[in-house]
Amino acid sequence: MVNENDIAIPDLKAIYQLPEVSRYLSISDNYFCYVTKTPGVYFYKVFNKDEMIGAIHLELNENLLYMAILIFPKFQRKGFATKVIEDIQDDIFKLYYNRIEISIDETNSASLKLFENAGFTRTSKDDELINLVYQK
Repeated sequence: MVNENDIAIPDLKAIYQLPEVSRYLSISDNYFCYVTKTPGVYFYKVFNKDEMIGAIHLELNENLLYMAILIFPKFQRKGFATKVIEDIQDDIFKLYYNRIEISIDETNSASLKLFENAGFTRTSKDDELINLVYQK
C-alpha cells in the first residue's frame, strides 16, 4: 500500500502520464493524497518478484467495491492483470465486498475482453464508459 511519503510516487506519476496510460486512466495532482488519506480508499502497488509492474485502486462503499487496475505497458499481455483480478475476486485484501463495479473506456477493447473473461458483465454505458459488474 502506498503512503504519502512513498518513494515510488514520482515513478507512478510518470507512468500515469504516459500517453498509452493517460488515454484511459488519469489522475489529479492530489490523487496520492486522496488515496492515502481517505477512509475506504486503497492503493496497492503490484509486484512481480521485486519489480513494480502495476497498481490497483480500490474504493469500498459498504459491500460495493469500485476498482481500477493499471499494469504498466511493458508488462501487459503477460497474464498479470488476470492474476490481479482473480486475487481481488478472491478478496485477498479482506474487504468483504459482495459486488465489484468497474468502468472502462469503450475503445479499450483489450480491457473489456479481460474483465468479461473474468466473469464481469456489462450493465450500462455512460458517455464513452462501459460499466461492468462482478457479483460474488
